[in-house]
Amino acid sequence: MTAKKILIPIIGFGSTGGYRVLSELANHWIGLGHQVDFLVHRSFALPYFPTRAGIRIFDISGKTALGDDNVVESKMRPRAGSIYLGMFRALNHIGSGYDVVFANHSMTTFPVAFARCGRAKKYYYVQAYEPEFYHSRRGWKGRVLEALSVASYSLPLQQVANAPIYLGYKRVAATDWVPPGIDLSGFYRRFVAPMHRDGRAWTVGTIGRHELAKGTKYVLEAFDKLALVDPDVRLKVAYGNLPSGWSHERAEIVVPKNDKDLADYYRSVDVLVAPGIVQHGACHYPVMEAMACGTPVVTTGYLPADSSNAWIVPVHDSAAIVNVLLEIRSLAPLDLEAKLKSAAAAIAPFDWTNVAKEFLRLFDTTGR
Repeated sequence: MTAKKILIPIIGFGSTGGYRVLSELANHWIGLGHQVDFLVHRSFALPYFPTRAGIRIFDISGKTALGDDNVVESKMRPRAGSIYLGMFRALNHIGSGYDVVFANHSMTTFPVAFARCGRAKKYYYVQAYEPEFYHSRRGWKGRVLEALSVASYSLPLQQVANAPIYLGYKRVAATDWVPPGIDLSGFYRRFVAPMHRDGRAWTVGTIGRHELAKGTKYVLEAFDKLALVDPDVRLKVAYGNLPSGWSHERAEIVVPKNDKDLADYYRSVDVLVAPGIVQHGACHYPVMEAMACGTPVVTTGYLPADSSNAWIVPVHDSAAIVNVLLEIRSLAPLDLEAKLKSAAAAIAPFDWTNVAKEFLRLFDTTGR
């Protein structure tokens, strides 16, 4: 495979999962012998997730430079319009020097689509929840942003979705999908399977989130009910973010500081519950990470979970969560091991190296 030069235009680096995906893709593409650069506005150019990629910094004029010396951290943030104009000008200036320009957010698609980038192939990676990112924004700005997001799917870019649910979803025109990846060297399977014998303390885990769509409230409701009938059950909530006033004497909050801590958290609980209520069939990192760590997963249906490797429950149904947790509690060790082996097989294709190679295959066979 011929070495490629790949450019990833972004407004700035962030701490959400989508930016982790971009940093990991860049790192693994570089590891496979390709050159990768981020194109980022100079006010937002300090990476949150470590990256081996080069950082091309641009300003409103479109002038670009390499290196940290050109990073300006300021409380005065530029207007969005000036950022996109600067990105457009920068792409006109350097885009033709790359083989691939990799857009990854609906608003960055416009400068990518209209910039003159020579023979570079232009892609748009539609990440999780992107089609409805602005749906909840109120007022005229929200309506404008949502309209622009919808319009981004009609631009002349080769779209790649991050899950099969988005093939034909809303107005997404992707015909190929590549999942986000996972570092299986860190999120490795626990050495000893969870034990669920009666009379032994066992721990239910969940990721605490304020967003109603993440379903944290249903885990808390289920635990309240379960704790009344099982004196041995405990709850461990990662990151907290609990509803105001909720507490329980058998509930513990832990705050992982990094991926190692997060992986240790998954391996410290006996079952992980991820009961999100929207976009089932999308990839969901808590599901992926817990499965990789050899922890039984209860979910409402996120990749790569299915009935062969996890336990699927209906949405908005804390009673169903209780019933499934009791089922897992009484499961024979061999039956539990069969589920965990299926989970390990299901997560293997999500290894970052496999994901990076799948993108490279698409870059060779598709694009415009």
